[in-house]
Amino acid sequence: MGILSKRNITIVVKKIKKMDHTLLLKILLIIVLSLTTVYTATAHRTLSFFKKEIIWTGIGIGVYFTVSFIDYRKYAKYYKFIYIINIFMLVAVYVFGDEAKGAKRWIDLGLISIQPSEFSKLFLVLSFAEVLIINYGKYFRGLKDMFFSGIYIIPIFLLVLNQPDLGTSLVLVFIYFVMIFIHGIDWKAIWQIVILGSASIPIAYFFVLKDYQRTRIQTFLNPEADLMNSGWNVVQSKIAIGSGGLLGKGFLQGTQSKLRFLPESHTDFIGSVFLEERGFAGGVVLIVLYLALIMNVIKIGDASEDRYGKLICYGIASIFFFHVVINIGMIMGVMPVTGLPLLFMSYGGSSFVFGFLMLGIVHSVKIHKF
Repeated sequence: MGILSKRNITIVVKKIKKMDHTLLLKILLIIVLSLTTVYTATAHRTLSFFKKEIIWTGIGIGVYFTVSFIDYRKYAKYYKFIYIINIFMLVAVYVFGDEAKGAKRWIDLGLISIQPSEFSKLFLVLSFAEVLIINYGKYFRGLKDMFFSGIYIIPIFLLVLNQPDLGTSLVLVFIYFVMIFIHGIDWKAIWQIVILGSASIPIAYFFVLKDYQRTRIQTFLNPEADLMNSGWNVVQSKIAIGSGGLLGKGFLQGTQSKLRFLPESHTDFIGSVFLEERGFAGGVVLIVLYLALIMNVIKIGDASEDRYGKLICYGIASIFFFHVVINIGMIMGVMPVTGLPLLFMSYGGSSFVFGFLMLGIVHSVKIHKF
C-alpha cells in the first residue's frame, strides 16, 4: 500500500513538472482586466457582480486543475456518450429552460443557472474529433465525406439555432470547418465548400433566420437607421470606444456605462467599457493576450503526437478565436450583434467555468502527451 502511494505521488510530481504555467498566467491576466472592468461597469449600482466573478474565478481555477489531471484520451473512449449528453442537455432546455428576451437558453438549478449551449461547443469538439479519426482516416475525400460528417453536427446545430442562439450556432459551424481542415481536406473540396456556402447565404437569410436576427444584420449595415431601438447598443458602443482615444479616460472615468447609455455593459459590451477607460493602447494589450493564449493552445496541440489531442486543441482554439473576433467586431460595429461573450472578460458563471474547463482539457493534452 505504501509502495502504491509512493508511486502515485511520483506520477503526480511528474505531471506537475509537465505543467505549462504560462497558460494559466495568461488566463489570470485577462481575468484581472475583466475584474477591474466589471467593477467599473457595475460598482455604481452594486458590488455583487464583482464579488460573484471572484467566486467564479476560484471555482474555475479548481475546475482547471482537476480536469488537467484527467487523461484527455478518456474522452475519446466515451465520445458516443458525450454526444448523447450533448443532445440531452440541449433538449432539456426546451423542457426545463427559462425564457428571457424571446429566447430559451438557460436552465435554473436553484443556486446557479447553466447555459447548455455554451458547453455544447466543447462537447462537440470532444466527440467529433474521435468521429473524424475513426471514420475518415487521414483526410477527407471531397463533398461526400463532408455531407456525412455534417449529418453528425446537424442535430446539435438545429437545437441551438432554434433556441434561438445564432451566435453559438455559428461557432458550431466554425468548429466543424476548422476541425475537418486540420484533420486533412483537399483544396478542391475547400473551393466547393466556399462556393456552396456563398450560394446558401441568401437562402439562410430569407428562410432560416428569424425576424429579429435579420433585424440585427440590417442594424449592423446601418445602425443609425433605428437609432432609438435596434441600433442603440452599437451606436453607444462606438461612442464609448471613440471617446477612449489612444490612452483612455482612466479607471472609473468612463461615462457610457455609468450613465447607463450602454446596456449589457458588464456582459456582451464589456469590451466597450474597457476600451473607453483604457483606450487603443489597452485594446492592443488585450488582443495580444488573447492571441498569446490561442497560440499557446495551438502550440500544445502541435506538440502532441496524438491526433485526438491535436484535434481537440485546435477545436478549442477555434472557439476562443471565434468569440474574440465576433465580440470585438460586434462592439466596433463591424460585425452583427450575436450575443457571444468575450471569454474570461464578459461577466457570467457559465462562460467562466466553460473557459476554464476547455483550457483544463488543453492542459491535460500537455501533461499526458506521449
